[in-house]
Amino acid sequence: MATVAVLTGRRVNWRRLRRRLAAAGYPTTGQARLRVAQPDGRGVVHAARTDLAGLPDRAARSARQLLGVPARDGLTCSFAGPAAVSEEWSTVVAIARAVAAEVPLAVLDDLVDTAYLVHPGRGLVGPDEYRGMPEPRSFWRWR
Repeated sequence: MATVAVLTGRRVNWRRLRRRLAAAGYPTTGQARLRVAQPDGRGVVHAARTDLAGLPDRAARSARQLLGVPARDGLTCSFAGPAAVSEEWSTVVAIARAVAAEVPLAVLDDLVDTAYLVHPGRGLVGPDEYRGMPEPRSFWRWR
């Protein structure tokens, strides 16, 4: 089972997140632990609030660097397929984009070695794209 974290500098409103996912065609069930699936029922991902104190140091540092502030909230997403190459990954990206639409910016961290910036319109911005940018805080103005 793969696990990734979607981290933000602001608090995630779960009710609005559920509505945004439903509007994008991703039905959700559950309260404290969401079950999110693609419209055809495939690509199931379970999401729960992230325990920020339990994050690996590298993930916390990456989030702080990319967000410009320490992570204040987030979701931990668990799924059966491998990261970046499974049906579940597209569901994870949809969740991350829905979170990013509610907060100024989000970071998707695979909790191993890669962190992506998440923009609600562009989707994932990989390390190759953001490493050359001198001021990470400029991402706050993407809206």
